[in-house]
Amino acid sequence: MAKKSRINQFIGLFLLGNFLFSYPILTLFNTTRRVWGIPVFFLYFFFAWGLLIVLMIRCTRATPEPNYRKTVQDQKFTV
Repeated sequence: MAKKSRINQFIGLFLLGNFLFSYPILTLFNTTRRVWGIPVFFLYFFFAWGLLIVLMIRCTRATPEPNYRKTVQDQKFTV
């Protein structure tokens, strides 16, 4: 079940990326306005790109198995 969930998350990320970088959405931000001297288009482009990277990191982060914490606490570490 977890593998299907991860696959669905990647499909969702792919669709979100296609939406964020589609032509109609990009043209909304293709103006001559500037924020702090930076064109709005570049702010949007790098914000959307960074958002996708953060979401991908979150989706690929390995989740520990349910009994992981118990097994680590039960082990005795000796030097």
